[in-house]
Amino acid sequence: MYARWEERIFQGSFMRDLEAGRLPLETIRLFWQHWYSYPLEINNFHLIIYQRHMAFFSRHRELLAPYVGKISDELVNPSVPGHIQVLIKQGEMFGASLDEMVNCRVFPECRALTEFARGLVYEGTMIEWWARSLNEEMFGHWSRKWRRALLEKYRFEDARLHYFQVHEEADLHEHEDGLMAHGQVARLVFQTMLQDGLVWSRPGWGPEYCCLTNADYVAMFHDGIYSHARTAGHFS
Repeated sequence: MYARWEERIFQGSFMRDLEAGRLPLETIRLFWQHWYSYPLEINNFHLIIYQRHMAFFSRHRELLAPYVGKISDELVNPSVPGHIQVLIKQGEMFGASLDEMVNCRVFPECRALTEFARGLVYEGTMIEWWARSLNEEMFGHWSRKWRRALLEKYRFEDARLHYFQVHEEADLHEHEDGLMAHGQVARLVFQTMLQDGLVWSRPGWGPEYCCLTNADYVAMFHDGIYSHARTAGHFS
C-alpha cells in the first residue's frame, strides 16, 4: 500500500505540482468541488458498517470503543457537525462556494472512488471493506503533504488549513483525550479478522486487491482533476 501510494499518488503529476507550488489555485478549487462528496459519503458508510458488522464488534468489545470513537470523531469534532464543517470551510478558503460543492456533477474518474467503497459496503465481505479501510492511514500522510505545500509554497496561514490539520492528527495520531488514530483502528480490526479466520472474499476480490485498488482509485481521482484542469486551460 505504501509503495502504491508513493508511486501512483505522491509521485503523480497532481501532487508533484502541488508540492512544487506549480499547481494553479484554480485547480485546487476544482479539486475541492469534486472532493466534497467523497468524505461526506464515507462517513455515512462507516455508520452503515457499524450496523452491518455489529456481531463482530460484539465478539471483540475491545475494538468497539476505538471504532465508535472514530465514528463520533467524524461527527462531533472539532464541533458538531464534525469534520464535514471543516471540509466546507476549507473549500471556501479555496474559493469554492457551498453550492458549488454540494451540487457538483462529479467527474466519473473522481466519482469512482466513492462508488468502489459503496459497492464494498453493500456487496463486499467484511475483510474486503476493512482491507480497503487500511488506506485511512495514508490520508494522514496525504494531509501532511497538502498542509506543508500550502504553507511553504502558497503562503497560506496555518489557521486557514484546518481540514489538513484535523485529518493529519486524526488519521495518524492519538488525539482528543485518547481517541485512537483512525489508521490504527483500521489496522487493528483488519488484524483481528485475520486472526479469527474471517478472510472469505468474492472471487477476484481478495484483501490485497481491495486495499491496492482503493489506492488506484485515489490516484484516478487526482489524475482526473489534473487532466480536466489542463483541458480547461488552468496551466496556460
